[in-house]
Amino acid sequence: MDKTTIAAISTPLGPGGIGIIRVSGHEALPILKKIFVPSTKKLVGKADKKIDFRSHHVYYGTIREIDSHDVIDEVLVFCMKGPNSYTKEDVVEIQSHSGYVILDRILSTVFDAGATLAKPGEFTQRAFLNGRIDITQAEAVIDLINAPCETAANIASRQVSGSIRGQIETLIGLVDDLRAKCEAIIEFDESDDLALSADLMAINSAMHHSLLPQINALIQNQKSSAVFCEGVLLTIAGVPNVGKSSLLNQLVEKETAIVSEIPGTTRDVIREYLSINGIPITLCDTAGLHETQDPVECIGIDKAHDHIDRAQLLLFVIEAVRRLNPFEEKFLADNSTNRVIVILNKIDIANQHVLHTVRQRLKKFRFIEVSAKTGKGIGDLRTLIFRSLVGEHNNLNVTGATPNLRQRKILEKIGKIIFERDDGDGNPSLPELITDDLRRIKKLLEEITGTKANSDIYDRIFSQFCIGK
Repeated sequence: MDKTTIAAISTPLGPGGIGIIRVSGHEALPILKKIFVPSTKKLVGKADKKIDFRSHHVYYGTIREIDSHDVIDEVLVFCMKGPNSYTKEDVVEIQSHSGYVILDRILSTVFDAGATLAKPGEFTQRAFLNGRIDITQAEAVIDLINAPCETAANIASRQVSGSIRGQIETLIGLVDDLRAKCEAIIEFDESDDLALSADLMAINSAMHHSLLPQINALIQNQKSSAVFCEGVLLTIAGVPNVGKSSLLNQLVEKETAIVSEIPGTTRDVIREYLSINGIPITLCDTAGLHETQDPVECIGIDKAHDHIDRAQLLLFVIEAVRRLNPFEEKFLADNSTNRVIVILNKIDIANQHVLHTVRQRLKKFRFIEVSAKTGKGIGDLRTLIFRSLVGEHNNLNVTGATPNLRQRKILEKIGKIIFERDDGDGNPSLPELITDDLRRIKKLLEEITGTKANSDIYDRIFSQFCIGK
């Protein structure tokens, strides 16, 4: 464990009401004594190195240069002595006015007093290494910081409080119990083959009917919540002048894209961000798809195809005022998947005979009728988008322990081990083989919480953090 005292700016740089510098390590309080002058000190000059800071108290005063004793800023200082701190080390937080120059001067003074610059995520890494949190809670911190919506923030908050850790500890307890029974059979069982077979079948059955359902439930929770935590890419596509830009403006409820009757107005990808029932969505309006020799239009169309390929959901816009043209017919034939919603636009000016013909053509597709000009059908479109994204999880209730993607991949390995083992209804495996499976399962569960993981995993996780967290 690194015993150096680290420091970093913990708030975004730039003008603001408050900026925070965090210091952690056994020299945190001695460093503070070198640079802090409390407001009660009558001598305006050197810091008082004899001041006795009380834990979890706030002090008001000034931060001064070590050599010149010039005042840098008025500050509030928070002192938290270990182990009752974020890192379980002595921690000092200095609150000053925010601004690049002020924070840089204070941080430089902290370095002059003996601290070193913290690496990305090093404060949280020390909290983990010192046993205050496990690796699932450390991962949840970055998920909470990066949460794209309230649902994702709630999921991360439950992880920070230890929901996954508690669930994994329960599973480890069950695995230990089954492993102890299996090892007892190996060591002590002298019963006949029939009794031995019954005991092993009971252990196999517990693995399949108690352990595996809990594993699968956690896996399903991650899959169900992924759209809230990771967001989705939704692309609007179609031939020129069918109303793609107007549709984007309606969905985001502001005039983002330029709307014109001139075909080819949109030549680059326009991105906007919205939330539908808590799902964060990146919405992209693309250039009109058509055959062209114009080099600029070709670039825009290439970008459109790239976003079409990458989109989790594609809104393909056609007009209700005419029959499909050959390009649209071919596009639909090539993209007849569940990720496509056909938008029948301009319903407000459609001829009923033409509209009937188009409806008949689209019977095999998911389609919805809207008017991007008047807003008709936009509410129904939002509902259809949400239902398309959550699928069978339409009544999604992400209130339980919810793993992240790394944890889910480990749980899937565990599920595969159990699934490939006999389910208890046939001839059970040898107890030595079952014991080995249970040992592997426990090791994987401990990899989730970080109890038994390698340093590469730690480095990969903490490298995602910003400096100062």
